[in-house]
Amino acid sequence: MGTFLVGMVASGNPLDYETETILTLVVLGIFFSLPANLFIYGVNDIFDYETDRLNNKKTSYEKLLMPEEHKKLSVMIGFFLFPFISLLFFTNIYCLLAVAIFLFTGFFYSARPIRAKSKPPLDILFSSIIYVSPAVIGYLATDNYNLDWLPVLAGLIWASAMQTYSAVPDINADRMAGVKTLATQLGERRALLFCLVAFAVSALIGFFYVGYVSLAFGVIYVTLMMLSIFKKDKVFKYYTYFPLINTFFGAVLYFYLFLSLF
Repeated sequence: MGTFLVGMVASGNPLDYETETILTLVVLGIFFSLPANLFIYGVNDIFDYETDRLNNKKTSYEKLLMPEEHKKLSVMIGFFLFPFISLLFFTNIYCLLAVAIFLFTGFFYSARPIRAKSKPPLDILFSSIIYVSPAVIGYLATDNYNLDWLPVLAGLIWASAMQTYSAVPDINADRMAGVKTLATQLGERRALLFCLVAFAVSALIGFFYVGYVSLAFGVIYVTLMMLSIFKKDKVFKYYTYFPLINTFFGAVLYFYLFLSLF
């Protein structure tokens, strides 16, 4: 939901729009809270069982979804998803197209026959689109089509680093299961170096749009990558901090953009 809110306020003050547009934004905001996350992570858990059962992270830090639970989860995904998909047809064609891209990449990132997450570099391409497309949807839903694609590119680069970093703790399990990712192809050290460079590049591009806020983000993420490179035994520990760091800086970026509207 965070990237959706960022895209929405990047387009303008949401309180200035007509009632119909505000209602559309509210519906999309609800969609990108529980339903969209249930869709993305639910499909992932269903199709990742063979890999997840070999991964200690899934049994100690997260939760392994057993095969007998897959059908129930599929029904829940459809139950939460269908009402919103119907309502989204009332949005403009560009927003609807962006939603279609989000759903396509979200499903086939994990699902066969594409299963992009096991076909680098499709793994980082699909994952980045999944993460950034809600921001594009939030922007286009306001009927503002004057989208600057350079910050979108920065977001995609940043998301590719985020995806690769999250895959580093899974390298051994993925290799055992025969799953290819950019992280398994590069190896731990080179994957972390890729993340470091990608975070730095995205922060530099972001500087031209949000100034020193972007550079501050870059310093934190680059520092985290350097710590991960030089303290390999603590990579998983640093990884557990990653969601908190992302949430914090996402909130900072949202409020920075929102307050700049006044």
